Amino acid sequence: MRNLVAAVEAIDPLVVTGKVAGVSGLLIESRGGLSRLAVGARAEIERRGQAPLPAEVVGFRDAKALLMPFGPVEGVAPGADIRIIDTAASVRPTTAWLGRIIDAFGQPIDGLGPLPQGPAPYPLRASPPPAHSRGRVGERLDLGVRSMDVFTTTCRGQRLGIFAGSGVGKSVLLSMLAKQATCDVVVVGLIGERGREVREFIEETLGEEGLRRAVVVVATSDEPALKRRQSAYMTLAVSEYFRDQGLEVLCLMDSVTRFAMAQREIGLAAGEPPTTKGYTPTVFTELPKLL
Repeated sequence: MRNLVAAVEAIDPLVVTGKVAGVSGLLIESRGGLSRLAVGARAEIERRGQAPLPAEVVGFRDAKALLMPFGPVEGVAPGADIRIIDTAASVRPTTAWLGRIIDAFGQPIDGLGPLPQGPAPYPLRASPPPAHSRGRVGERLDLGVRSMDVFTTTCRGQRLGIFAGSGVGKSVLLSMLAKQATCDVVVVGLIGERGREVREFIEETLGEEGLRRAVVVVATSDEPALKRRQSAYMTLAVSEYFRDQGLEVLCLMDSVTRFAMAQREIGLAAGEPPTTKGYTPTVFTELPKLL
């Protein structure tokens, strides 16, 4: 009942629409409704014979908004209606999500049926807490990997980056942490993974034992950059929910590099000039919460 009440309260009686002015590569130009638009705003674009296409505002050019879609642009025609979504992107996780595999929108992709929705929404882009209110690093965390416990001692609340070349065992190490670390919940974000490697990681590397106490968020490399970026936000939002339930949470993300590459792709599509190192300034404004 609370979910229904919250959904009714979130309904905006004022519907603001725009029109498709043009499509250029990965970008869709919109005219109209600028008074309700801002960078990061969500919209749905009507398509011929297909479901509406979700999109996000990534910039402005003259009197037009630049939108990047979360899917293929096939079916988008000039003059198509664009419905502006006034509410911020959020997700409603519950403890029933343990053992499930979801996409960047929080929809199940494991074929096990729909996911129950929790009573409280968690924003995908929650601001990090101020420095003076953050908790201190806690006691030592047993990772279940003896070499790391000895040479890379990790404490609760600490952040750790693993950097290595391809094919040397990063994913295997992450699966060992997911199965053996002393924590209550593990949230794994597979960002930009090859499609053929996802099932291998879940079924063989992570295994049934590791999946039982985990939530896996997947956005493969063949999906749009916006979905790959949002999968990182989804991973953090789900982790924050379990944290607020008083549970010990281990958040694993593979990888932050692919998140940065997705953000770079978005910035370049919007026309942002690259810096001397090949990254757009937008990348570094999005990374602090993840690092």
